[in-house]
Amino acid sequence: MTASPLMRAPQPRTDPGQDASRARPAVSVIIATYNSGPLVAYALNALAAQTLTADLIEILVVDDGSTDDTWRHLSDLAAQRTNIKIFRQPHSGGPSAGRNRALTEASGEFVFFHDADDYLGPDALRRLINLARQQNSDIVVGRVSWIGRPEARAGFSKTVPDADIVADGVWRSLTPHKLIRRSLIEQHHFRFYDDMVQGEDQVFMASCLFAARKISILGERDIYHRRMLPDGTNLSRQRQTLVNKRLTASRMVGVVIANTTPGPRRDQLLRRVFVRTLPPALNRPFMQAQPAERKEFLDVMRAEVFPYLPHSVLGELDDRQRLRMLTAKAGEAEDLVELNKVLRSPVRYGEGELPTYTLSPKLDRLLSAEDRQVGAPRLGMEPILCYAISSRSRLTLVVKLDEEAGASIARLRLAGWLSGNTNFVDLGSAVSRIGSTLTFKISPRQLWKEENDSSNALPTGSSEQRHWILLLREQRKGTMVGATPITWPEALEPGAIRVEREGRNPQIQLGSTPGGSAMITLRQPKRSQAWHRPRLVV
Repeated sequence: MTASPLMRAPQPRTDPGQDASRARPAVSVIIATYNSGPLVAYALNALAAQTLTADLIEILVVDDGSTDDTWRHLSDLAAQRTNIKIFRQPHSGGPSAGRNRALTEASGEFVFFHDADDYLGPDALRRLINLARQQNSDIVVGRVSWIGRPEARAGFSKTVPDADIVADGVWRSLTPHKLIRRSLIEQHHFRFYDDMVQGEDQVFMASCLFAARKISILGERDIYHRRMLPDGTNLSRQRQTLVNKRLTASRMVGVVIANTTPGPRRDQLLRRVFVRTLPPALNRPFMQAQPAERKEFLDVMRAEVFPYLPHSVLGELDDRQRLRMLTAKAGEAEDLVELNKVLRSPVRYGEGELPTYTLSPKLDRLLSAEDRQVGAPRLGMEPILCYAISSRSRLTLVVKLDEEAGASIARLRLAGWLSGNTNFVDLGSAVSRIGSTLTFKISPRQLWKEENDSSNALPTGSSEQRHWILLLREQRKGTMVGATPITWPEALEPGAIRVEREGRNPQIQLGSTPGGSAMITLRQPKRSQAWHRPRLVV
């Protein structure tokens, strides 16, 4: 696939009458604004309060056809301050046209893209420029704080002179509120796409990050303060159409593919497209689009996006998001429409060892049973039970992984699925890991919970059995993903290990399901029955 190039910049204009003796500004601050009135005035006052002297700051403000008093505020301030240049243009509906216009006028060594409703800390520009010059960096990423989003944390707490875009978290923030060497932008003719109302900054910033020779992070103190307006009128909060989602996804994938080779790093970079950009598009925007737009969207996704879908990413999606993604990848537009209608109501579950969604006859043929499994996808490995032993209060299980597949996964946890339910229960992380071998210790009470008010609990004295299928699940950022059954050793008879606990604890029997998965069976204790306590070694 040929990567989508960024919009080409027009050739710089030359002015023979320009005063060559005028010192070049250190930074051009670019602000595209629309109906921002007092907020843009606040932003400009914060720029006037910078410790970097005014003659080193060039401020370029482009009014995108405001209908309020924004232009009056700008005109008043520009008349008072010699370092402010203002421009007016017809309303374009997004920040791209204004930012591109300002780039053709900019003359600073660096540029900083600034939103009209945000503001900079008083020492921000001086610190950013000092770090860029000390490290000879093309991009400096500053610490950002949020106003109006109490749940948001300020990012980049530490200064990193030479940052990696993946390991140091730069890729998580593709907004353009960063210091960028202007020669980098002009050398590669980078510009913002003006046919997008959102996501254009991601494509622009991703391209700059790949082209940069060196990137630095300036942490410790807040540099840039972003506002989340209570009425939701931020330009960056506009509701996206399916067309805009198509452009964002295809262009971001194009930039990543053009600048990377296949492997885990590429998968990490593609993650934001398949976890953040696409899942929301496959629901409301897709349903609100016209049939021709839906078809074009899926045609582009199949040609330019889905061929690069990392299997590992599917585990980070919830079940409904994953079903939509797989349906969009394998089916037609009408299939995704049907799925969205099915998902509006509680879904049914089919029979089997693991809970599986039953959607509709057509969708069940389109998606495999494994695709429709609750908690899917599996982890791409076959964990095998190779050792089990009981003690007075613990059952110890040792699980062997495929060495190559298991080495790339940082945290695996033991889980259980209670037959007849649809919830996986976390049984805890491994107490030790040696190479590709994991050791887990669990208490029967974790599976029985008869002293708790649990929907899974059986009443005391019940003769019913409870069957738990054992699984491995990966933990990513506190979230459990995947559901891979642990395989029962072929050489061992089912039910080869049985343990009876004293008192009110349940009897435990380790065995296999008809499909070959390791399973724990629990029953209420019968004092007349004495089971032995062997150890299992395979």
